[in-house]
Amino acid sequence: MSNYNSLKNKVAEIPKVTTKPMFGYQCYSIFGKFFVGFSNKNDWQVIVRLSKEEQQTAIKTNGIKPFSHGAKIGWIEIDTNYVPTSSALKWIKRGHEHTKILAKQ
Repeated sequence: MSNYNSLKNKVAEIPKVTTKPMFGYQCYSIFGKFFVGFSNKNDWQVIVRLSKEEQQTAIKTNGIKPFSHGAKIGWIEIDTNYVPTSSALKWIKRGHEHTKILAKQ
């Protein structure tokens, strides 16, 4: 199984997460707020919503860059060809936690 599909399966196992297609991605949300999306076109592209501070840390990693359509609010793009599953999952979990906080505000 590819890194990309492994990540997708791990996200699907997170409690209280829902999913629906949006903007060409299979998006996953918690409490109605999206925190991660898996591209329907590229089997390597994962986008994650982080805080701006965590975004700045994440983009120092090879294979992670600001996501063009949401960089101003903390979204990153992970290239799963270059980022190991464990590292990508770390950022997805941080995105999940960040988004839970946003949803409760």
